[in-house]
Amino acid sequence: MENPIKKTINGIDVYYIISDKFKTITWSLVFTHPQGLEKINEYYFLSNALVDNMKKYPSNVIKYRYLSSLYGLDAFGSATSIGANIVNHFVITYPNEIYLAEETELSKKAFIFLNEMVTNPKLRNGMLTKKVLKDNLDEAKELHKILKSIKDMYSYYRFSKVFYQDKPNLQYNFPENDLLDNVTQTSLMDTYKSLFSNDAVSIFVTGNFSEAKFDEIIKNNLNPMIKNHLVKKLKKQYPYNKNNEVKVIKEYDEVSQSRVFIAYLTNVEYFSELHPAMAVFNSVFGGFDQSKLFMEIREKSNLAYYVDSTYIPDENIVVCSLSCEVKNETLVVEKIKSILEEIQKGDFTDELFRQAKDSCVSSLNWISDSQSQYLLQHIKAFHTTDKKYDLEDRINQYKSVTREAVIKVANTLVLDTIYMYTKAGGSND
Repeated sequence: MENPIKKTINGIDVYYIISDKFKTITWSLVFTHPQGLEKINEYYFLSNALVDNMKKYPSNVIKYRYLSSLYGLDAFGSATSIGANIVNHFVITYPNEIYLAEETELSKKAFIFLNEMVTNPKLRNGMLTKKVLKDNLDEAKELHKILKSIKDMYSYYRFSKVFYQDKPNLQYNFPENDLLDNVTQTSLMDTYKSLFSNDAVSIFVTGNFSEAKFDEIIKNNLNPMIKNHLVKKLKKQYPYNKNNEVKVIKEYDEVSQSRVFIAYLTNVEYFSELHPAMAVFNSVFGGFDQSKLFMEIREKSNLAYYVDSTYIPDENIVVCSLSCEVKNETLVVEKIKSILEEIQKGDFTDELFRQAKDSCVSSLNWISDSQSQYLLQHIKAFHTTDKKYDLEDRINQYKSVTREAVIKVANTLVLDTIYMYTKAGGSND
């Protein structure tokens, strides 16, 4: 993959990832907020409110008619966390004009549209409208109702609440249901204004384009409202302690089967030298359909309906999740602990080790097939390490992972939380 080009234009950090792999151009206008979760819902709401409430295009019909003239330009916003910061992305994707006969102004028009989307929303009396706020609150509350109705999703949500209860200021739920009542027109508008008064701003562009041409587009069309401010970009700091006191929590509901989550902390950091080994360990452990957890607990012992593990690198955690009969809860938890101990001692086959590495490399190759995912990896890398995301180098690192490295990272795991979402009156009460 091509090397990113970093430069500063009109005071904004700009990153060009020039590649002829894609037939489209994608821009991402990124706002990084100072640390703090008190306005998490406001940031989340702005992702939709700005995209859907443009002053210049007061109705969807008018907006989509214009987007059709831009060859079906797609625009969206999202809020996410990178490290200990909340980040808003405003993204546009459109066909590359080099493939369109006699079209030379598409990228300029698209960038102007992106600026309009962020800087010129519909306002009433200097505020985002009551309807915008109500629509977003109603949607957030409806999402929570849907979440509660789907037991697998709601059990994970409850697990996350338990996991984070002794880790203040580290949980990022979008939306955050517990804070919905704090959102007002004033807080939403104040948060919108803070995009331009407090935030670090950067622009990422990927596709096959002329660097000089895009320099001119940004220089001549970046809205002066958009200014870069110094924001400290922080990593999440989890309390890693080998003598950690384990939380064991049961919560009860009218369910036919138990959902169990087991969370382990690690001190292997995102994009660190041992990060690839931890990803391969996770595949050996429970990350794909030939893993030890899947084969030994589900296939051979029939103790669970499903079982897997997930490595979440930007949170330094590995989470095992499973669904089983209530009577098997304790047995399955002990079995998972035993399987981890086996891996820590090197008890896994060379064939499984090879399959695990192949699975990880396949997942990485998928990134190169998705322009938006490829761009997001660059954003995360520059945010957390101030270095480029080199996909080919990452693939080679994964291919070079050794059994010894897998054993090493497996031995960093510290059990933090066992959470059971189960049926009252079960045999394990």
